[in-house]
Amino acid sequence: MSATADIHAYPQAEDAFAACADFLVDRLAAAVRARGIARIALAGGGTPRRLYQLLAHRYRDALDWQAVEFYFGDERNVPLDHPDSNFRMARLALFEPLGIQPHRTFPMISDQQRDPEWDADAYETALRRWTAGAVPRFDVTLLGLGSDGHFASLFPDTPALAERERLVVVNPVAKLHGHRLTLTFPVFEAARDVVFLVLGADKRRAFARIRDGKSERPAERLAAERTTHWFVDRAAAGAP
Repeated sequence: MSATADIHAYPQAEDAFAACADFLVDRLAAAVRARGIARIALAGGGTPRRLYQLLAHRYRDALDWQAVEFYFGDERNVPLDHPDSNFRMARLALFEPLGIQPHRTFPMISDQQRDPEWDADAYETALRRWTAGAVPRFDVTLLGLGSDGHFASLFPDTPALAERERLVVVNPVAKLHGHRLTLTFPVFEAARDVVFLVLGADKRRAFARIRDGKSERPAERLAAERTTHWFVDRAAAGAP
């Protein structure tokens, strides 16, 4: 097991969702108390939808949600109302139920929808507006784990893995026959807390490599470099 992987395994997915929600709310509330504002980079895809629904309903009175700013770790290059949009999923499951004001949410994709490089540059500019140093320090980054060991849109054997200067890049992913916008390694390395939510038997091999301290694939590399918090269900953990 990696010395920096703080692993929490639960019998069922719903238990992992609840524990992860508790952890996020605790960290965000602590940030609001300490600095008057909390900033989180959200994960996309299907896995965190239930987590966002829990936060929006069970935890709606647990902290001042209007003191939280919501960013994204990555995004598909699709319109904001597209079914595959990470922003759309978060808007429907989290922002609208909580009544989050639009100026507290920061989608990666803009309305211009022509030039992803323009969107990456604009997002980087938005991040640099509030950072006191070279790299912004999110209070929490929420991530998933791909079966190939990717996180956000930092896929194995893609150019974004080597980026150390830019905060946001357009990353071509050959196996997806397209590209994604993604935050880069320095942003995740700098976050106060990095949280992975990993569910399902299809993630078992990838998670086993984390547990065994491997460091070749993107998520393994991050776990080897800094403390990471893992919320997993029995299917992903491989427990009997």
